[in-house]
Amino acid sequence: MKKGIVFICLLAMVGLKAQTAQARPADLEKVYSEYKSGDYEKALSRLEGIEAKDQELKGLLTYWKGLCLLRLNEFDRGINELEKAIKLGYKVNDLYYEYGQALYTSLKLKKARVAFKQSILQRYKTAVSMYYIASISQELGDYKTAASFYNGIERLPASEKKEVIQAARMQLGDIYLEQVSKQGGGSASIEKYVLPQYRKALEWDKDGPLSLEIKKKIETIERRYELVLFQLRNGRPTLRPAHFLKANIKYTQSDNVNAVSEETKDSLKASQYAAASTDVGVYGRYAFYPNSSFSLVPQFNFGYTNYLSDEATITRNNGYFATATLQGTYEHTYKKTPATLYLNLDHTYTADDADEDEEIEKASTTTGFTLSEEIQLWKGNASFFRFKHYQTQAVLETSDKTLTGASYEQMINLGNTMFYLSTVYELHRYDTYETENNDALTFRLDVLLPDFKGWFNTNLYGSVTQSDYVEDADRGKTQLNILGINLNRPIGKHSFITLDFANADQSAELESDAFKRQTLSLNFDYIF
Repeated sequence: MKKGIVFICLLAMVGLKAQTAQARPADLEKVYSEYKSGDYEKALSRLEGIEAKDQELKGLLTYWKGLCLLRLNEFDRGINELEKAIKLGYKVNDLYYEYGQALYTSLKLKKARVAFKQSILQRYKTAVSMYYIASISQELGDYKTAASFYNGIERLPASEKKEVIQAARMQLGDIYLEQVSKQGGGSASIEKYVLPQYRKALEWDKDGPLSLEIKKKIETIERRYELVLFQLRNGRPTLRPAHFLKANIKYTQSDNVNAVSEETKDSLKASQYAAASTDVGVYGRYAFYPNSSFSLVPQFNFGYTNYLSDEATITRNNGYFATATLQGTYEHTYKKTPATLYLNLDHTYTADDADEDEEIEKASTTTGFTLSEEIQLWKGNASFFRFKHYQTQAVLETSDKTLTGASYEQMINLGNTMFYLSTVYELHRYDTYETENNDALTFRLDVLLPDFKGWFNTNLYGSVTQSDYVEDADRGKTQLNILGINLNRPIGKHSFITLDFANADQSAELESDAFKRQTLSLNFDYIF
């Protein structure tokens, strides 16, 4: 904000005029000349030697003493002289403006704001004075007053507001951004209220002294909210910049890493089934647009997991994965609303320590595709239909399998709260280990709540997964219930932190399949 103030000050400090009806002593003309030439010390010394016999001349002298002291950066003394001039009833257009600037520099913000209001009444530098009032109000957290004065500048004649209008529009964008962040409005509000304000500021002067700062603000916000520049492509946004890179580190504490039954727990030490782990990962993508209807987006995702344990039954889960994805999209319309067809081709390599030899080795490769269609069954609420098919080739033949599935996902916006509903049906078929074959049906509900007092955003979620082991009558069916809460918030321009707690409870016909588990994780994301 102070950059804007400095910019205004540089524009404003071009000559000063004092008005008085009284005849001036001969030495006073020399004071004006010395002041204009920048010899403030000499002008001040000369002012000290002039004798004033009437109140108006006293006011004139104290006014000029104040100006000289301010130019010499003696703000306390300068403020005192200007206050004397005000008490003497001295009338000059820029008195309250100079007084307000001095108070602002001395961080006496509330008094400065009052002074600039008087400057507006004197019709002196109305636009700049309004900008000061708005900027001070913004610093004091009085956003309503700040927005009112920034908007008020828009109504002034172009010749009067040209010095400050770009800075005012930029600062108004800052206010909108802060309010949207506090209210948890998310990317939709950023797109609707914040970015248009910054772009409006940039349009005033694309090569001006504030243009680079405004461009940087726009780019930072676009990357932070993964909006990037919304240039519509058949009703859909393109990604600008085309690249995106994110890294994360996560710490997790689980009280049942291998999902063992309560009966099995009784025969084990706690260290053999409960442990903490750390995960690190990186995700990147780059978008290509051959034309207005198609896009190609190569993606890469890598993750490494390490359990903080000495137990082989735990550390066997140490490992990593690397996934390469090529996503293609086709933009079209459905009932006159934007729609998108996605095709994802994936290849994943995984490695772990399943043989418990303390060496992480190849576990499997999985290759397949997902075909998805995004439409709006009702306007403003996205619906997704997906079909997927994947083949897993494992080091152990008993783990070779085929996964085929279909899903329906629905987003529902209700004010500041969003609901996400998902239904997924999957067929798991093993090549040689047929008793593991199962049909799984999962229902999940996420409730994304508005931010809580500007501290964090809340996501409540719950899911039910029913699995039917079709080749194993004794095993029959299982049901896994999960309830969780996710709290997340930004902690910087590029950083986000997420706290997640989940409680899982699986019931089954076989006691060995039933288990309970609680996990608590803390995740840190950094967007480059």
